[in-house]
Amino acid sequence: MAAESSDSEVETKNGLLNFELWNPFDLHVMSYIRSPMQQHFATEKSNVICRALRLAVVDLLDTIDKNNYREDDTTIIGTEHRTFRSRHYHVKIDEGENITGNTFEQSFELDVSALAPLVFYQLRNDIGISNEEFRHSFAHEQLRDFTNPGKSGSLMYKTNDDLYIIKTLRDYEARLLIQILPGYHIQLTHRSTILNRYVGLYAIRFPKLLSTPEIYVVVMVNALPSYLKINEIYDLKGSTIGRRSRISHPQERLHALKDLDFLEFYPNGIRIPSKIYHRLQKVILNDAKALRKLNITDFSLILGVHHIDVNPEELAEYHPALGLSALFHMSKRFYVIDENKTIETIETIEKPNNNEVLSYLKPLKIIGYDATDDHFYDHDMDDIGLLTCPIPGIINNTNNQRVYIYIAFVDMLQTFDSFKLIEATLKKISDPYRTLQYSVIEPKEYEKRITKFLFEKIFIDAENDFQWVKNDQVVLPIEKETKSEKRKHKKHRHHKHKQSETKDFEAHQDQAEISVQNGDFIDLRL
Repeated sequence: MAAESSDSEVETKNGLLNFELWNPFDLHVMSYIRSPMQQHFATEKSNVICRALRLAVVDLLDTIDKNNYREDDTTIIGTEHRTFRSRHYHVKIDEGENITGNTFEQSFELDVSALAPLVFYQLRNDIGISNEEFRHSFAHEQLRDFTNPGKSGSLMYKTNDDLYIIKTLRDYEARLLIQILPGYHIQLTHRSTILNRYVGLYAIRFPKLLSTPEIYVVVMVNALPSYLKINEIYDLKGSTIGRRSRISHPQERLHALKDLDFLEFYPNGIRIPSKIYHRLQKVILNDAKALRKLNITDFSLILGVHHIDVNPEELAEYHPALGLSALFHMSKRFYVIDENKTIETIETIEKPNNNEVLSYLKPLKIIGYDATDDHFYDHDMDDIGLLTCPIPGIINNTNNQRVYIYIAFVDMLQTFDSFKLIEATLKKISDPYRTLQYSVIEPKEYEKRITKFLFEKIFIDAENDFQWVKNDQVVLPIEKETKSEKRKHKKHRHHKHKQSETKDFEAHQDQAEISVQNGDFIDLRL
């Protein structure tokens, strides 16, 4: 294990950021040029960055204790969102440790700065994250690297308790977050919103290396609960061009699904209670409008689905293309309700403590809905429901197949700059009939498309048709197919599975896409 050390003789440095004002119509040419270099450099030094960042998060928290506050010469009242606090670190590389691109260095020196630390401290406190809780997530275990399913190429990490996700940003994204931070803070604390919670921003520099770019890293709350294993994770944009998961490995694909995957798996959407539907619709419309006014586009709704009643074999009937390895994977990650009315999981031994934090994003709470009298969660048995407050849903056109839903808007720092305007214009010229279905379009059109998609294809108003089966009742089986339907579906699944195993996997996925005419969705599923 590589040793880590910080220079204790060097005090924390304070200062004001010299960011240029963010301009939503800036071309961001230099940022696009620097971004590949930043990502490449960050990838090579990923181990070093992870270790130093974890130390810095803990160390710099100590400098914002209000009982030990000392006024410095750099900060001025009203500029708190532009302050930074920095520390210098010396990270040693153990013999035999593999640092990509490292051929002779035995150690690295780097500076880690917490940007707007006081504002983020207050933001965390206002949404229920204490300094001690935040420290605990970083203090004891190394960060875990995980694959970013998006096309940005950003590096992503998780804390060991899964409560926080750490992601690298482009410099203009960091500038935007700093500039909107005071208003963003108010949005999170004074109105209902599903905007993801950014709870820390850091800058990393290697002062002794020539021509090394500054790397920005944001810490955000994980929208999915840490204790519960989510069965499927969707990244939804309302687009139907290239919006099918390209990952062929079934286990990984389940957590990197997209719009077309959802429409294939659940063509009739998910019914949710009428009051929750209208409340959620109001919140999402407000959020989409707020992002549009910031000239932001290409953001996503992250949607986590946890199946309550369906066992792995039955679920595999709905997802035949995932294959046997996915079935095995799911069988280890399911809560199963049996006739003895107990809830257990194969993968997790202990139930969560009622005081244990599973998630800081509780869907019903963040949309401002009080479900106290609705009895969606069993107080004696359903610890997960009580502690995470998911949205209850029923897969449409099934016999009460229940799910828990977890949601948040993510990737909210992508502005429709001049570079994206040029890209969208070229798409209009080359493919005029489908121009509104590409991922990146003008913010006003993006707002219309994603809200229409979410409330016509994903979330369905149950009206009076929402019979939520209690956990202490035996769940009815899924409606049986006729023999002819079984033969037809079996033949179709076999054919589809064979296709997915060929080298033409991506070509097959393209053929299964949904075509769109005049902005309307037309289902051409096989």
